[in-house]
Amino acid sequence: MSSEGRIAAPAALPGEPRWIASALYAALAAALACWPAWPGLMSYDSLYAWQESRTGIATMLWPPLHAYLFWLSARLGAGVWGLFGVQAFLLFFAAGIAANLMLRRGLWAAAALAAFAAAFAYVPELLGTLMAQWRDVTTASFTLAGLAAWLLAAKRRSAAARVLAAALFGLAAALRYNAVLLLALIAPLMVWRPYLQPAPPARARWIAAGALVLGLALAWGSTQWRLPDLVRLPSAHNFAGTQEFDLIGISACADADELPPGLTDGWPISPRQIRKAYDPRHLQIAFRAVPGQPRILESDAGGEVERVWPRAVRRHLGCYLAHRAAVFVQQMGLARGAVFYPAHLQIDPNPYGLRPSHPQALAKVGGYIESRAPELWRRPFWLYLLAVVVVGALWLRRAPQALLGAAVLGGVYAYPALLFVAAPAADARYIFPSSVLAAWLIAVGIALILDQRSAERADALDALLAAATARDVRAASRAPGS
Repeated sequence: MSSEGRIAAPAALPGEPRWIASALYAALAAALACWPAWPGLMSYDSLYAWQESRTGIATMLWPPLHAYLFWLSARLGAGVWGLFGVQAFLLFFAAGIAANLMLRRGLWAAAALAAFAAAFAYVPELLGTLMAQWRDVTTASFTLAGLAAWLLAAKRRSAAARVLAAALFGLAAALRYNAVLLLALIAPLMVWRPYLQPAPPARARWIAAGALVLGLALAWGSTQWRLPDLVRLPSAHNFAGTQEFDLIGISACADADELPPGLTDGWPISPRQIRKAYDPRHLQIAFRAVPGQPRILESDAGGEVERVWPRAVRRHLGCYLAHRAAVFVQQMGLARGAVFYPAHLQIDPNPYGLRPSHPQALAKVGGYIESRAPELWRRPFWLYLLAVVVVGALWLRRAPQALLGAAVLGGVYAYPALLFVAAPAADARYIFPSSVLAAWLIAVGIALILDQRSAERADALDALLAAATARDVRAASRAPGS
């Protein structure tokens, strides 16, 4: 990696990456998390990505990078398990590098990383998602890796590491469109203060800005043109599912039928029947067969859903907001009942011979997740609340890392904020990337505060010893015969 100068490292990054320790930590944490679910739990969409990695990309409904990663894993002889292991290892390895760069003493870094790993066991939704072959995990891994690369770039004054950080952020956005929101404040800070200190060289800012623009542009392009032939992918209206969900929720709340006839294949449906089908946890629940009433179809009704959606929202704005709030309550684990979909504890039936390698271990871990997930003090929303408290404490203590903490916190909140209006379901996995960043921020932030306090006590003790020594020297110099 090239160097851009010999400026001293900023106080915000007093530590070192500790490569070997971070790698050992990541290997142990990934092994413990992955072994019960090996070769990785898979639902419909992950199996679809595996299929596309074998047959070619056919649609842009789901960003194709996940399929490309499966293809690469298979080409390296690792099948589906290669991606599963690598995404978990990268997540913990990046968390380790970033934490070690933030913390001066290895002991506090180790404590922070132990707390970060423990968060996956304490908040069952995190562990349940980590055990699956979902894009949400890879998105979190690339985002944390981008953060670690940027911190390394700031520490070493490395243009190459800064470009790598932007590329990793781009990979995260290529997997989940809303991953851009995780960078809501990180990207501007990376451009404004690429070294995490005031008045950086203009060249460093231009490199950061250019690399981020290029990385995000390539991420967008990867969803438009497929590899390797660069054929334009068929367009897909990714918001149609959310709009259909909204129309069902609005109708259930407003006691009015706002559904286009095509959604029931022309059969009339009453508001009471829509209420019976509606469930704020997931759009798919409304498609189940209900005896004695028309079935709601998963469809855009020939474009009618997109056409009538704005009118329905304007006409029943209060009901639209009530519906979105009900989904968000489920999403964040705020509902009175159980947390929705904390894990997918199987590999769905498939023609590829994929099945769990350790079913007994999976059953035990799955039982733990399902029994503990409903407990109030293990809900994911606590991560978001505690992250605010920790960053606030860093600001009050005027810690050099407070600005970076605030930037990470901005992404932690921006990511689920978009889901408030865009989520077609309340799957716990949807907030996995922001929840992981929140858990990392809490663990590292608390360690930073404790590290700063111990340093302050050490400085105070040194000052007392120095004063006592000076007093003794003065007293000796005044003694007779000195």
